[in-house]
Parts: sequence; structure tokens; C-alpha cells
Amino acid sequence: MTDRDGDRAWPEASSVVGTWELVSMAWTYPDGRTIEPWGTPAGRLAYDAAGNVVALLMHEARNEAGGRTSTPDVQPQYSAYFGTYRVDPGHGVITHRVVGSLNGANASGELRRSFAFEGDDLILGFTTERDGVPVVRRLVWRRSPSAPAAWKDP
Repeated sequence: MTDRDGDRAWPEASSVVGTWELVSMAWTYPDGRTIEPWGTPAGRLAYDAAGNVVALLMHEARNEAGGRTSTPDVQPQYSAYFGTYRVDPGHGVITHRVVGSLNGANASGELRRSFAFEGDDLILGFTTERDGVPVVRRLVWRRSPSAPAAWKDP
């Protein structure tokens, strides 16, 4: 499929199926300023062929996988939700319908995201309002390598 100008092929719906690791998250303001508010964030996004989605995203300082406790100022810098998804490849839009969420202020209802591929990366984008101005958010996801079929004890 191509867009209205006929110059770009949109990805097929099945191309999002799989598990994706969050590479970066950036916000761009109308004045052109871009920030990475969560530093080097951690995240995982999984789409299955039956139309289910699970998303986990967190600020780099919110990640407690190493055993340390995060500080109170970054405690809310986390989003986790699950639900279903549908892809509109003709318009380059993927919609997540949130069924369960730990951060309803940022992940509830239907989340419409533009999507495209740049090389092996899945790019999701959307615009929100922050301090009265539109902010374009861009999340870069890289497909996870296949997991081993079974864990083996050493």
C-alpha cells in the first residue's frame, strides 16, 4: 500500500508481531528542542498474532532490576499496560486498546500511534500536550532476538 502521495509503502500488519526492546524515547517541542526525559529507558513491547499487546516502559533510574531501590521522584516514571491492538497499515497507525494499566494518566482507553519501520527498528509516534504546547513523542523499538526454547541449568 502507499500513502495518499503514492511515495511510501506502509508496513503490513503482521510485521509488528513479536517482542520489541525499547531503544530510545524522545520528545520534540514546537521550537525544535528535543529531550530524552527518561534517559536510556528500559522497556518491552510484545504483539502476538491474535491481537494482544503488552507494554512495559520505565525511566532508566526507575529500573530496579539490579537490586537498587528507585528514588521517590522517579517512582511515577513507569508505564505498564496490556490489552488488544489493531493495525491500519493504509494510514500507518496502530491502536492499542488498554484493558489493564498501572498508569491510567498515560495509558488508558485507546492509544493511537503512528508506526513505521526504519531498518530493523519499529518507530511509534504520537503527539500530546505538555505545558500548553504540542509535544511529539517518538519511541524507537528494536526486535528482540528469539528466546531460547528452554532454560538450561549450568
